[in-house]
Amino acid sequence: MRNFLRFINQGWISIVVLTASDLVFFMISFFSAYFIRSAFGGIQPVVVYLHAIPVSFFILVLVFYFFGLYEQRIRINGMSEVYTVFKAILMTAVLLMAGSFLYKYDYSRGFVIIFITSALFFMNIGRVFIRVFRKWFIKRGKLVVNILIIGAGKPGKKLAEQIEKYRDFGYNIVGFIDDNVNKEKAGVPVLGSVKEIMEQIKLHEVSVVYVADPTMPHEKMLELMVDCEHLNIKFKLVSNLYEILAGSIDINQIEGIPTIDVRPKKALWWYRFIKRLFDIVFSFIGLVILSPIWFLIVILIRMDSPGKALFKQERVGKEGRIFSMYKFRTMKNESNLYEEAPKNADDKRITKIGKFLRKTSLDELPQFINILKGEMSLVGPRPEMPFIVEKYSKWQRKRLEVKPGLTGLWQILGRKDLPLHENIEYDFYYIQNQSLLLDLVIIIKTVWIVITGKGAY
Repeated sequence: MRNFLRFINQGWISIVVLTASDLVFFMISFFSAYFIRSAFGGIQPVVVYLHAIPVSFFILVLVFYFFGLYEQRIRINGMSEVYTVFKAILMTAVLLMAGSFLYKYDYSRGFVIIFITSALFFMNIGRVFIRVFRKWFIKRGKLVVNILIIGAGKPGKKLAEQIEKYRDFGYNIVGFIDDNVNKEKAGVPVLGSVKEIMEQIKLHEVSVVYVADPTMPHEKMLELMVDCEHLNIKFKLVSNLYEILAGSIDINQIEGIPTIDVRPKKALWWYRFIKRLFDIVFSFIGLVILSPIWFLIVILIRMDSPGKALFKQERVGKEGRIFSMYKFRTMKNESNLYEEAPKNADDKRITKIGKFLRKTSLDELPQFINILKGEMSLVGPRPEMPFIVEKYSKWQRKRLEVKPGLTGLWQILGRKDLPLHENIEYDFYYIQNQSLLLDLVIIIKTVWIVITGKGAY
């Protein structure tokens, strides 16, 4: 029974219940309006109006969605929800009347007025029933949202005070986590230190974790976010102190306290399809058009130093899969294949032609082969060598959730001028905010940076 209640407490289940309620009371409003109007005579047959119900309800659901009536932050306050429903129904009525005018069909004005009035009453009644039903379960300890707050300082305590006002809505603070507060003098229930977070989350069946400690290291915060994502636990930050996660977030307010709801971003199937299609087309065209340049580069490399012009190196791809990445050789043939990459342009391992190829990024062209094979994409995190990936922490391994790319966010923001750990954070941002627009911006900026040679060596 407990698992079932946790199941129906999920966000999308709530949306289904609310939509079903809206449909039922929409129909009640419709038939009530038609029954009252028909009592006065002179109205078209009911079948005429029945034909309009699917479109009308679809418009109503869209309007309710854009007014936020399927989001918990609107429904948390009864009067706020009533007022928002009122506005949404009036907007729906305006759209329906506009559609009727364009369709050039004259529905009974009396029916429309009575229907709007009925909907304002009945559709709010439906949501009141859901609210009462939910509170009935909450009072019996069901559908409770257990909250853990990290940080027992002033921000955490203020957050707790405001959350307590919504206890009737099912919010229950199980306690605080803090390294720097004496449990006995804190004045709030401190459950343990940051090292005990996961243990306390599992022990108290926590559903939401709030980070209200501005001193918490970024890396620890990111690791915790990944752990919460794996356990399907909501992860929220108080205020916008952590710019690295800006984007793919939902900024809410609890009685004036801004919070950031960091949600895992999963690329939609159509985005993956379009991106893969673009990769295939672009890489194929690149291989064909740039083939004369490839031939010239091969000649120049072999004239400059002995050895093969093209070399392959094992890299780690999506989900940790190992693949052979192709590049034009820019270092002397005797250089170790898996040494750390050069950190400056004066590295003695780099050949004369190699400096030019690295400066212009022409050494990356053979990776079009990897893109065409599906091992890489045009845009994504850079593929790293296996011995480096082995040292990754849990949050750093998140960059393996997507295909590595020929270019990416950190390349256009600083390229090799940035230290490794900052590069990974930019990759993390990209994963959280994947979109066709972002990919297009990265590609355009990459072309400009390659032309200017900024940050490359």
